[in-house]
Amino acid sequence: MGSTGSIDSPQPPQRPQPAPPPQRPAPPTPPGPDRTLRVRDGPPPEPAARRAHRTAATRPPDGTLVTGMAVDLDAGRVALFSPEVPPIRGDIDTDLAPGGYTLRLDRDRRQWVFGRGQVRTGLRFRLELDTPADPFALRFPEEPFPLTAHHGPVEEFEDPYLDFDPTRQITDVTLSPVGIVHLFRQFFFELDTFLGTPVGHVWLSPGSSVELVEVSTRRTLVEKTIETALETTAKSERSSTEEDEISDAVKQDNREDMKLGFSSTVNQSWGTGNATATGSLNLDKTQQSAREQGHKRMRQQSEKLSTEIRQNFRSTFKTVTETVDSSSKRYVLANTTPKLLNYELRRKMRQVGVQIQDIGTYLCWETFVDDPGKDLALPHLIHIAKPADLVLVPNPKLTPMPPRTVTVGFSGEAVWNFPDDSRQNQSRHPETGYRFVPLATLDIPGVPAGYEVAYDPRDPYIAVEKSVVAAQDDESWSAANWGFAGMITPDAKRVTVGVTTAPGGLAWDDRITFKVSGAITCRLLPATADGITAANDALIAAKLAADEENKRKLEKAYLDAVAERVTLASKVERRKFEHLREEERTIVHRSLIRSLMTERLYTGTPDNPTGHRTRHVLSELINSIFDIDRMLYFVAPEWWKPRRPAALALGGQAVPESVDGTTVEWADDRAHGRYYITDSSQPAALGSSLGWLLQLDGDEMRNAFLNAPWVKAVLPIRPGKEEAAVNWLRHVGVEGTDGLDAAYAAPPQELAAVRTRLLRRDPHDPVGRHPEVTIEDAVRDLCHTVADKHTAAGVTGRYPQEEPDEDDRVSATPVERVFEHGFYPIEGGFRARTEGDFEVCSQWVEVLPTDQVVPVEVAYDPRTGRQL
Repeated sequence: MGSTGSIDSPQPPQRPQPAPPPQRPAPPTPPGPDRTLRVRDGPPPEPAARRAHRTAATRPPDGTLVTGMAVDLDAGRVALFSPEVPPIRGDIDTDLAPGGYTLRLDRDRRQWVFGRGQVRTGLRFRLELDTPADPFALRFPEEPFPLTAHHGPVEEFEDPYLDFDPTRQITDVTLSPVGIVHLFRQFFFELDTFLGTPVGHVWLSPGSSVELVEVSTRRTLVEKTIETALETTAKSERSSTEEDEISDAVKQDNREDMKLGFSSTVNQSWGTGNATATGSLNLDKTQQSAREQGHKRMRQQSEKLSTEIRQNFRSTFKTVTETVDSSSKRYVLANTTPKLLNYELRRKMRQVGVQIQDIGTYLCWETFVDDPGKDLALPHLIHIAKPADLVLVPNPKLTPMPPRTVTVGFSGEAVWNFPDDSRQNQSRHPETGYRFVPLATLDIPGVPAGYEVAYDPRDPYIAVEKSVVAAQDDESWSAANWGFAGMITPDAKRVTVGVTTAPGGLAWDDRITFKVSGAITCRLLPATADGITAANDALIAAKLAADEENKRKLEKAYLDAVAERVTLASKVERRKFEHLREEERTIVHRSLIRSLMTERLYTGTPDNPTGHRTRHVLSELINSIFDIDRMLYFVAPEWWKPRRPAALALGGQAVPESVDGTTVEWADDRAHGRYYITDSSQPAALGSSLGWLLQLDGDEMRNAFLNAPWVKAVLPIRPGKEEAAVNWLRHVGVEGTDGLDAAYAAPPQELAAVRTRLLRRDPHDPVGRHPEVTIEDAVRDLCHTVADKHTAAGVTGRYPQEEPDEDDRVSATPVERVFEHGFYPIEGGFRARTEGDFEVCSQWVEVLPTDQVVPVEVAYDPRTGRQL
């Protein structure tokens, strides 16, 4: 359809129009400051194909909101963008130059009005939609909306994730240093009470009475164990059952659920990189996602609380009254009628309404702290093991084994005395084996104890030394050259000695006295050797037995010490939750302040008055821009980067596995890690099977912090300081600021909206000096949006606005209005997109039991048994 419009148009010198391609007419000349535009009527010629396409297109509903427009100058096509329906396309006849514009609709005069100074007077601008719909029947914003004109087809925004290659393009992605925190508040309203299902039944015969006692018992159990040894261990357990109101219980849970207030931040949809960034910095989208997450989480939380409250009451009706540490209510039911009465005992129920309200948005700095647990000290358990009760190890001197053989000498006299001059021949002496003529038999003196003469019946002969000591004449002295021999007697106690003769014998009639001597070999008796060996073996066996017993006792003592140490380590009292979290926050704060001050100023500032003043100034500046005390941190799961396995140190040596089967193992235990437990130790801490580094006095959250590959820290920016914070982060060079000049990947209508809002706020904004909207432009626009929302939070208004009676309205700020006007239900119970800020976005009703029971008279049909 054709339409006309008018504008005022001063020429903006800082925003030149791009040069058109050569085949198209020259761009129109901008008018003077007092000229206006009138759009000529008359539709352009319509091809048959377009008419068919228009007929088949789906007609958009009247009142559809249009937030942007894009024009393909080559094809003469236009696309109207809406958050409610897909792009509405049509034909356009215009001589617009390529570039960005702002446009609004003057519905009274049915004219399109461009921004002042953007186009010349007499501009041709006629559009007709493919659907048989009047463009003026659509809903356009009161403020100017963006319009972009370019050569080429009007392409829809494509998700960069669809063609992203993580193996090659990961270095092209930049994390944005800023993010958004959405805050929500939960309200509870007492709507109604009613009687629930029966929990008991009482009947009364005529003239009888029944006494019902409702007992609420508060039971406190205190158990203390004191053990005095090398150390004193005190164990205290306290169990308490209390009945609290639902509002107090839920508020307490909300205070302790620190993650709830930031559950939306992790799932924001704004951009975090360069041209391959995928998110959106659109505040409406992030609020929608945050509300969906808040609705889901708070609904689960409320259901959990209601379940806990159901389980935290106890009502008992007894015929006796328990007075020990208990409170009771006494009821008396009397039947004064002539008929039987039946009472059902019904529990009183509460109907509680729950609403969630958006109470604000903060810009925040997001960063990562790698290996956060490396700077946390770990405790050392001091445990003195009981010494082993060792036995005395004997260390006697072993009896040395004597020589197997010894030599014993013998000596004596042998007399040759054959006066008859008879011839002596050894061949006539079989007793000597025909070896010699026997002259004397001598005793073997000095055989050592434990030895015996080495007598061999097959060869009993020995060598004999001789000398002449007496002779009758000189010739007889020559007997010194005679041969002598000897042999051991069969009883092995004596030696027979004599002269060896030639075969013809020897005849000598003089008396000759010989001095004879020799050596006898004695051998050690087997019994002696066996006795010494047995005695030594007994001593050695006793020592080995003592050593083995001591080894067993040492290993047992060590194992007992290990078992005791494992048990003591498992029972170390955990430190206070608040102290552990404060230490972790300090570690994160150190890293954040180091980044905000830069390494040079954080560690290089000297410890002198000038350095102290520098630190004081930096601390005040940083604290005036960033809300340091409201920092949040989120511990990354260990699975992103598993750490090297760690184990409990048990004393500097391996635990033995062969002492009486002390440890119980799997057959393939070598393929697994291990940790130790005992029959009296507490269950192992979370992460023991994963090889985590565990802190003995830490809780599960501390152990997760120690093993986390990184921590994501979120530091809120104070309201009104958003641009100052971005400027500070850029100058200190935090992660992500080097990619702010990259193009912001977003749908065309969002890019045009960002450009329009920035130029509307400041005509000299840098976004007008480059053709593409960058991430820095989007962040700057987000800063303005968040600041405007904070400003609106303090404006007082009259609520509820839909209330027609002015007297029923109250004055309040948008954030506090729910406190003032109470519960107002929302249609559908949930809305992700609201028309304004600080709206109630989620609602549900919880039914909770109380500890009160009400008797209700009932009657039954005696024939059917059904309740009347």
